[in-house]
Amino acid sequence: MKHAAAQSRRVKLWKKSAALISLLISTLLLQGCWDEINLQDVSYISALGIDFKDGKYEIYGQTIKFGLIAKTESLQPDPNPVWIGRGTGDSILLALNNLTRSGQSILSVDHLKTVVIQARALEKIDDIMDGLNRQRASRYTSLIYGTKDTIEKIFTTDTFYDQSPLNSIMYMPQPLEGQRSFIRPSSLQVAVQTLKEPAMVTTFAALTANDYHWTRKKLPLQIQMIEGVFVFKELKYLGYLSEEEASGLRWINPEFNHFILKAEGEHGSAAVAISSSKSSIQTSFKGNSPNFVLKVKMSGAVAELLKNMNEDEIVASIEAKVKQQLESTYRKGLTKGMDLFRLEHNLYRYHHAFWKKECKSKEWLPKPEQINIVVKFNVTHSGNFGLDEDGT
Repeated sequence: MKHAAAQSRRVKLWKKSAALISLLISTLLLQGCWDEINLQDVSYISALGIDFKDGKYEIYGQTIKFGLIAKTESLQPDPNPVWIGRGTGDSILLALNNLTRSGQSILSVDHLKTVVIQARALEKIDDIMDGLNRQRASRYTSLIYGTKDTIEKIFTTDTFYDQSPLNSIMYMPQPLEGQRSFIRPSSLQVAVQTLKEPAMVTTFAALTANDYHWTRKKLPLQIQMIEGVFVFKELKYLGYLSEEEASGLRWINPEFNHFILKAEGEHGSAAVAISSSKSSIQTSFKGNSPNFVLKVKMSGAVAELLKNMNEDEIVASIEAKVKQQLESTYRKGLTKGMDLFRLEHNLYRYHHAFWKKECKSKEWLPKPEQINIVVKFNVTHSGNFGLDEDGT
């Protein structure tokens, strides 16, 4: 009897010991705050600039007060509350590591919002994308731009009403795109996808700092603008087009929102607010040669009427102007070896056998006569002007 009781006590003691050991082991597996970092010990890089000079990469990091990252609408007593660091190296990561040497705190790209690449570095786009993607904290939602200006100039532009630098086109292009569509900046995710896609043409929005339009206390303000596009075919850099040269791209932009275009007639003119532009491409073959039809359907309202124009004149004028812009952009691109309407990619996706035989591994470009552009415009509203057949 005594032996059985002693045996029972030993079993209970063993179970308690096993439970205690299991508890101790489980606590070792719990995540704690051993790697906690205080916010005041971290400098968050919100924008990364990349240049290539004298055989080395130059990395520029723009940092903003952490409070401004959390509250982008707050007013600031300092009109330009940013800090810019510069590092150099034989690769992107080595240049970024060089930048950390002079940092008084930990440099983090966990809040990276924008990447700006100087034009002379765009020839190195393959290495740049590889370096960015190998950075553990890189965010695929970051926007990517090109620029012909210096990185320092872009990173030190002004903002309206002493707002946070985050309220600028470099960080927030959506408000501008909503009232004046041209080319929406790509995210890093879209850039990676399209630059690796066979026969695909990729465009980066070209950012500049302009001091012509705005002043404050009679002093010019340096305000960011999108002035054109940088063009790639896959990972090969093809060149730059100004907004005027590439104006036709806005009408085939799938994210088109709004643009005001002047209509001109024999006896007057009108300002037309175009609110929708949808495009499609149809392909047919004549012998061994593809032919394309680019159809653009648009709609908009009359915003302003100067003298008399009837609806037919407005429609005809808008259709003619848009068609002329599309044809001009298409031909301008061909002179620089650019298939801006992505006609080869259309063959790759929908006529793969032909593309594989006639285009793959060749510097294929469509000919000017291989495309027919059809533009249709619909007036949705004439405002208070009461347009009729006589334009009165």
